[in-house]
Amino acid sequence: MQVDMFHGQLDELYRPILGWNQKGIGMLTGREGIYRLALRWEYTFAISGFKVFNLDCAIRFNPFVITAETRSANIRPEELLQSIWIQRAFTPYQILDSLQAILKRKEEDTVYFLLAPCKQFFDGDVQEEEGRFLLDKMHSVLEVLRREEFPVLIVESLGYSHPTFQRFFPKLADTADDLWELRVESGHSYMKIRKGAISSQKTLSAPLNDDPGEIRYG
Repeated sequence: MQVDMFHGQLDELYRPILGWNQKGIGMLTGREGIYRLALRWEYTFAISGFKVFNLDCAIRFNPFVITAETRSANIRPEELLQSIWIQRAFTPYQILDSLQAILKRKEEDTVYFLLAPCKQFFDGDVQEEEGRFLLDKMHSVLEVLRREEFPVLIVESLGYSHPTFQRFFPKLADTADDLWELRVESGHSYMKIRKGAISSQKTLSAPLNDDPGEIRYG
């Protein structure tokens, strides 16, 4: 199944998923705007006929981003939202259990979004050594998902200063076959292709505006 091309000023920021082969792990990162852009990507997949599964690990799913897209396209939001599933996980153990459940049941024409999967592992209630151990377990599951060619998109912020995250992030990035970094500067959003089918020297950009559906939200 193919992703439909979009019209409008943000076409360039959709190009990563248009060129993604949906076999293995892609990763969207940055300091702001990434979750709103990810939800607009979800809308793109859903309108193209895919089912979308969200493992939301830090309450990052915002349905109003999806419904804003449907209104601009004159589409009934109820019909589209039936193709988008949300499962929330608030502890490292819930996240690991959810990932294992995904492994056991691969759905056809489904794209799996992992929203902020790392944050709970360095929560104040998790000991640092335990967090590192559990992150390594998550990494092992992600490697299996990659090997089994599950279409997974990890959406994770660069804004965490915790040393556990700083040590783990390079390993997480290595798991991804495609890595895209979103930057927002001086009224424009820029997509740097770090890994993937498009040359790493390529930068995609689009203007920002004051539309509530824009990607100012982190």
